Amino acid sequence: MKSRYSCLLIVFILLILTISSVAAKDLNDTDSGMISQDLNQSVILDNSYGDDETILASNSNVSELISESPSAQNNKPEGIYGIVNFGSNGISLSIYDVHDNEVTKKISLSESSVISSHTQNNMLTPEGIEKLISILENYSEVMKSNGVIKKYVFATASLRKIDNSDEALTAVKNRLGIDIDIISGDKEAEFGFKAIKSKDITTDNGLFIDVGGGSFEIIYFVNGEPLITASIPLGSNSAYNEYVSGTFPNETERLNIQNSTLNELKKLDIKNTSPIYDLFGIGGTVYASKMMLISLGFMNEDETVIPASMLGKLLDNIKNDTEENRQKIIDVVPDRLYNLIPGIIIFKTILEYYNVKNLHFCQGWLDDGALFELLENESSKDVPADSSLENESSNNSSKDMSADSSLENEHFNIISETVNTSSKIISHPTGNPIAMLVLVLFSLIVSYSKKNEYVHQQ
Repeated sequence: MKSRYSCLLIVFILLILTISSVAAKDLNDTDSGMISQDLNQSVILDNSYGDDETILASNSNVSELISESPSAQNNKPEGIYGIVNFGSNGISLSIYDVHDNEVTKKISLSESSVISSHTQNNMLTPEGIEKLISILENYSEVMKSNGVIKKYVFATASLRKIDNSDEALTAVKNRLGIDIDIISGDKEAEFGFKAIKSKDITTDNGLFIDVGGGSFEIIYFVNGEPLITASIPLGSNSAYNEYVSGTFPNETERLNIQNSTLNELKKLDIKNTSPIYDLFGIGGTVYASKMMLISLGFMNEDETVIPASMLGKLLDNIKNDTEENRQKIIDVVPDRLYNLIPGIIIFKTILEYYNVKNLHFCQGWLDDGALFELLENESSKDVPADSSLENESSNNSSKDMSADSSLENEHFNIISETVNTSSKIISHPTGNPIAMLVLVLFSLIVSYSKKNEYVHQQ
């Protein structure tokens, strides 16, 4: 009788081991499927965006910018980014969500610049520095509350042209721990061109301009790439401060602004012998001009391209310094009451000098271009040049030596995996229906055998 029970026990153990080895693959597949499902759920949660967000650049646009680096695949930037632009007319904050090669602008804030109202003898006053610190402190809190992981603060001609820029930089650094990067005029032009290159430029050749408060940047591009880049130290604010005595410039002052612009353009290598059909513009002056053209009925709100001659009609419409004309500006762009007309004169002079036919109002902003460059730099940093090639010979020499050991390791892993899975089934038989069925059958057989033994003994 004992030998019968021994045989039954051996049969049971063999059945369990057989079932375990067969079920090992299925159990591992099930576990892998559950892990994949969890990962997919995470991706779905990470990809959820609000309906009210504005997409600045599609996947392809940002992919083109980032993929210029050979490391883009391995070091793809993602997260919440904050860009602060300290300009002559305003200080702006833009917060972006960068995810899966897509850029979404979440927040856009702007404050009046301290340069125009707190500058004396070409120096930022102590009150102006305190005001700047207050604005940046507020922006820092906004970025913190929105989960910004990387911030970049830069200044254009606002700090390039004043005499005590180092004092302002030191004060901000000591009080807030923020470094302000004063970019060059050429870099400012590059930022602007990056902002519109992938979504606004519709022709291979043309001009790009950004008319700011302290300077205007200009790029002559051919086949979609910058050929000549220049920054001119003349903007809407500086022109007003230097040439205008009242609210609006008189005829002599208008002529002085025009001649000053022409003198700067003549220094450039961009020739004006043949017409340039398309000019693409960004910046506060360009935007304010568009808003005025819409308000006065010269263009529709959904238009982005108008004849360049339309800008002359706008200037004629608000030519005289009257209460009516002042109100026209106040109703649309109140912060541009004093510098709008000087900015339009600069703008119009550029159009006429290069015989521009079509004026394109672009959607991109300087902040966007700064972000795109930041993403490019992040995607390419800390990557050795041709690191894959450097290691190729050593990898090839070690491949043959490690081939046998790799096979041995693979076999060992398979055996270990089977044993581990079998242990799971034995220790938790309810997780495997076949093992459960064998246990039930074995119990019935043992019970029946005991019953027969009891009958025979009787």
